Amino acid sequence: MLTLTLEGPDAEARRLAALHEYRVLDAPADDELNAVVRVAAMVADVPTASLNLIDENRQCQLTTVGFAGGDSERGDSMCDIAFRDGRVIHLPDARQHRVYAGNPWVDGRIGRVRFYASAPLISPAGYALGTLCVFDDVSKSLTSKQIHRLEDLAEIIVGLFERRRQARISAELAMETERSHRAIERAHEELRLAVRELERSNDELEGFAVAVSHDLVRPLASASGYLEMLGHLYGDRLDERGATWVSGAGRALERMQQLVRALLDYARAGHAPYRAVAVDLTEVIGQVRADLRAHTESTGATITVPGSLPVVNGDPTLLRQLLQNLIDNAIKYRHPDRAPVVEVGWAPAPGGCLIEVADNGLGIPPDQRERVFDMFAQVDPESRTGHGIGLSTCMRIVERHGGRIAVGTSRSGGTLIRLHLPAAGG
Repeated sequence: MLTLTLEGPDAEARRLAALHEYRVLDAPADDELNAVVRVAAMVADVPTASLNLIDENRQCQLTTVGFAGGDSERGDSMCDIAFRDGRVIHLPDARQHRVYAGNPWVDGRIGRVRFYASAPLISPAGYALGTLCVFDDVSKSLTSKQIHRLEDLAEIIVGLFERRRQARISAELAMETERSHRAIERAHEELRLAVRELERSNDELEGFAVAVSHDLVRPLASASGYLEMLGHLYGDRLDERGATWVSGAGRALERMQQLVRALLDYARAGHAPYRAVAVDLTEVIGQVRADLRAHTESTGATITVPGSLPVVNGDPTLLRQLLQNLIDNAIKYRHPDRAPVVEVGWAPAPGGCLIEVADNGLGIPPDQRERVFDMFAQVDPESRTGHGIGLSTCMRIVERHGGRIAVGTSRSGGTLIRLHLPAAGG
């Protein structure tokens, strides 16, 4: 048996909310409800029965048997007297009951009910919604078996209400889900268009960068050449200030040339033809060592590779550029108190291999490790050591290979770069 929810000052408000949640008031009863009320009349062996719902001010006869139903004032309702008690009311002769005898359905003002029985409709949450009512204009009594069947029928009615409510909720959820799916599809389409527009803008921007960089190479080289000739031919005629200016202009031009080269490298990393083959990284490291020989000798740097490196799937030119950038960075950002040592190692990893480039340099603070891959991002801009493009270029190359790149700390406190690259044949 369900427990009635009766406590609290707002119990009636909660009961009414539960009733309105079913949305059956003033709605036409379906065939199932009509059939249950007819069965109730047969069980009680009476000519009249009604399914009554009690709202704020009225008794709504949702469906009836044996008479034309309708609404009546709640204060006139026989069912309103005790339906919230949650028990069956059984009156063989309502005239003999002190509470019901003066009701207008009994004393002739609305009807002349003699026999009356009602089973409360109790929701699963314990709220009384109304009654399943059977009555007659002659006195009679129900057996305990009939009363139990009347209770069963009341539970069936609530079950039908609940099924209708769940069907409505499911339909509303389905509609909301469909609306959400459409919204997601629209968002995906907008995102696809935005990505395509971004790719187009990036292509245009990178094409512009390539064109501008190429256009800058020759005038920069000319300016640098003229400054060199100026210093060579007229250096002894310049005073200290003039010599300082010429020297400063030369350094500025050199930095500008480095920046242009870095921009060209970045653009090529994104737009150079990608030719994936099996690449032996041991051979690539040998090429990188040769490329950086002057740099390593001038700084006293050491590049160590314990054992051999794996064969990966990728573009040999881009992978050479990738490792050269990483090792060059490791030497460039060396610790002032010791000669740079760069160690390149590897380990198998799911779907490929993990390449590690570790150094004993200055390291990268944890709060800077995400942004160092952004274009022009620098850990220490005041040092003017680089241009903030090298690691952006490295990320581009790794992403073109379908890999991942991350920054950590090496055993010596320097920088550790981890590269996940696909294995050859993967």
